Amino acid sequence: MPRQSLVITDTDIVSAFTLRDVLGQLVSQGQVPGQTPLELFHQLFDTFQRGANGNFPGPHCDDVAAVTGDIQPPVDPNSINPAFPFEKQVPTGSINGWPILCPRSVGDEAAATNDPFSDPLAANAYMATTLSNRFDLAPPDGSDCGEYRLVFARRSGIPGGGRSGFERNFIIFEARLPNPHPEQGRQACIPVVQFWLNQSDPSKSPATRASELHDFFFNGLPGGFEPVIHIDHYGARGGPHSGQVRTNEFLLGLTDPINAWSLREFRLLHGTSGNPSLKFVPSFVKDNPSAKLFVPGTSADPRVTGFQDSFFLDAVNRLASTDDLNRFAYPSALPTTMEAGESLMIPLQNNYLNAFGSGGTLKTRIQNKLDALGSTLTPEQLVARAQSLSCAGCHEPVDGTASPSSELDVGLSAPYPKTLTFTHTSEQKEAIPGAPGRERFLISNALTQVFIPFRQQVMTDFLLGQPILGFEKPGAWTSAQTPLPLHTGRVTEGISSLQVAVPTGVAQIVSPSFSTAGLTPVGNKLKLDFFVSAVQPNPAWVGTVEVLISVPSAGISNQWVGNVVLNTLPRGAFSTLEFPLQAGTVTALNKVPADVKLQVDLSVTTGSGPYYLDNVRFAN
Repeated sequence: MPRQSLVITDTDIVSAFTLRDVLGQLVSQGQVPGQTPLELFHQLFDTFQRGANGNFPGPHCDDVAAVTGDIQPPVDPNSINPAFPFEKQVPTGSINGWPILCPRSVGDEAAATNDPFSDPLAANAYMATTLSNRFDLAPPDGSDCGEYRLVFARRSGIPGGGRSGFERNFIIFEARLPNPHPEQGRQACIPVVQFWLNQSDPSKSPATRASELHDFFFNGLPGGFEPVIHIDHYGARGGPHSGQVRTNEFLLGLTDPINAWSLREFRLLHGTSGNPSLKFVPSFVKDNPSAKLFVPGTSADPRVTGFQDSFFLDAVNRLASTDDLNRFAYPSALPTTMEAGESLMIPLQNNYLNAFGSGGTLKTRIQNKLDALGSTLTPEQLVARAQSLSCAGCHEPVDGTASPSSELDVGLSAPYPKTLTFTHTSEQKEAIPGAPGRERFLISNALTQVFIPFRQQVMTDFLLGQPILGFEKPGAWTSAQTPLPLHTGRVTEGISSLQVAVPTGVAQIVSPSFSTAGLTPVGNKLKLDFFVSAVQPNPAWVGTVEVLISVPSAGISNQWVGNVVLNTLPRGAFSTLEFPLQAGTVTALNKVPADVKLQVDLSVTTGSGPYYLDNVRFAN
């Protein structure tokens, strides 16, 4: 399933996709008279040029000059690793108020003489390498059905092609797929998830799979699902936090000095039928705060003080709340004013650990937050978790020195998984096991060992689970005593769990009415996963969890199921609580009633918390 339904790199399947066709579909939808796929390609890369050298009206990388004070942290020339001489480069352009390197050699792709479509086997041509299913990015409220990606690599990066190591460029189309029935939540996305799962059907030939995937990306699915490749799915419709197009480039000219890997992000903007236009516009890189925001000490920049005094200290709990790096996240969207203009794993831009340095008072404040949570993480490991969320941190996880042998310590027992040196996909091929004569493009160990298994589990939990009992639907469970937000960090099943802050010490947590359809045969126990807070003002008394069940159609009303004392359970961890069901209740549940309701009564010490509930199920 993983390499058929989650990350597909089979050469005889991805070859059905061409960059010209993708750009051609966007141009067709944009309806700009005379615009061609080649012109749109050139316009994208013209944004890496200075305006004086550009071939299009703009935007260009020097439209806004970099502010010297924003180029942080200062780099001591004596500390520069000889393996990374590009750290001496000084950014001169700016995106979103943060510095970028300008110009970039990849801007030469915009030359009128460069036609990547004229010869599909030429070094300057692009080939599809990866189709990626990111249903795991679908939000719990089902406002969209996740992100679906298509990666193209410049053929000059093929191993053995002369300067292949210095002539690499990737274009990644990352579309957010709208949910045609958002009122139904994530359940309306079942046809999309089932489509991808069906790609693992062993009876399907590569040609059949290639045709079906091509239709999904270019034509959509029945039931109102739009084609993935659509001008509204790359930032235009949903604003800056919808889909995007990204580049990951290390494309150098024959005489250029060593230049850093750079990741940039773009929105595809278009006009209306009465005033058509279509162009790529450079944007900030989401979830990539600028390194300057981590520099300790006082600052006159309100972005720095706002980040350190409010956003990041508030994010400590969320970043520390899981040991699953798939679930590292900020508690809310980073304010757009703090998002960096590009992502580079060098001290000048996105190495947060390098910027953090000794930490100063910021380190002390983070440590105090961690101590209050009962966390054993260090401030450096907490900052490293933030670094891993940045594009460069995920693509090249390194410590503050950024030396080739360094590893990113995020406080896990195992090292952060390795990539393919600033990429997760490759132009290099391997034989497909068990398929003589067939090949696929390589992907990173981080994908195969960590990220893909998580995405597979999310799909499985979604198809087999019940959104009410798995806490996947916001607002479904209610309490008169405390807010019940969903939480995507401390989770045992699916996307989210239910967070209970319990400020008053007592909370009655009530489910909506639900059906046992799909849950039968019901076993003789009700089980739930419960996270006991490490924060306990009264260690001698942690509290209790009590469960009641109602099935009005069977004459069952607030029947007591059981009570569990929390004192002996491990703190700062999930435990499975078990409650025996009466025989008559089991019989009633197996008749598939539609009016089942649960109530969980939580009684704990005031000032403790938060607590988390997940994965309620009926089992033996």
